[in-house]
Amino acid sequence: MVDGTVTWFDSRRGVGVITLDDGTEVPVAGSQIDGGGVQSLRPNDRVAFTLVDGPEGPRAAEVWAP
Repeated sequence: MVDGTVTWFDSRRGVGVITLDDGTEVPVAGSQIDGGGVQSLRPNDRVAFTLVDGPEGPRAAEVWAP
């Protein structure tokens, strides 16, 4: 698991960006949120997730938002 902070998330479109602790930004899809009934993310939320390779580079998967 990797830790990061939500930079932005558009709940209507179900997409956003998470910034890793090293400053790298990765996209996130709402369908990947897997934490405690949370279905959306807010800027500055701390999250844990798995990095996976997507067609356009790394992306967040299995996002856990406590």
